[in-house]
Amino acid sequence: MKRIFAVLSLVVGLVLTGCAKMDLAATVGDNEITLEQLQGQVDSILAEREAVDTSQMQLESGSGLTRSQLSYMISNILIDEIAQEQGVEITTADLDAYRLQIIQSIGGEKMLPSVLVNASVPAAGLETVLRRDLILQRISAAAKQAGADDATANQVIQKLVAEKSAAITIEINPRYGKWDPDSFSIVPADAAGDAVTD
Repeated sequence: MKRIFAVLSLVVGLVLTGCAKMDLAATVGDNEITLEQLQGQVDSILAEREAVDTSQMQLESGSGLTRSQLSYMISNILIDEIAQEQGVEITTADLDAYRLQIIQSIGGEKMLPSVLVNASVPAAGLETVLRRDLILQRISAAAKQAGADDATANQVIQKLVAEKSAAITIEINPRYGKWDPDSFSIVPADAAGDAVTD
């Protein structure tokens, strides 16, 4: 009886452990991206599309949109890790100034919703995009100060991301596919492609 109880306890433990991981879309090192976070981002993007004219936009949908958003969320974690290692700090003042610059370049605040929808960026994620851009700009500028041209500076960034991607354990929920270290994105796990359900 004790042996049976021990076996059952082990099985229950394994099941509970599996369930705990079932709510994750991906893990990136010690960072977790939950299914709720991923679906929330996708839902926000789809909802914001309803408020703008998307007739001239080529927008992803379905599992393709979900995979690209998860890839984006993973790459943000990688870039944040790189920023810490490179000593790159982005302040609130930096973000405010860059936001103003972007608003001016697109023709004013009224154009922002359309620009974000076209880029598949939820309005709530604007600060993340700005921060990401500034980090990459700082790294690129440092490479150029060291003598690199534009192409070489981009290669420096790609190398840093590739090295960080290889150094960190990245696990993807199989329902979305698998991580491709060459393209820094998630690809379908099989030929079914978009047949993978969200």
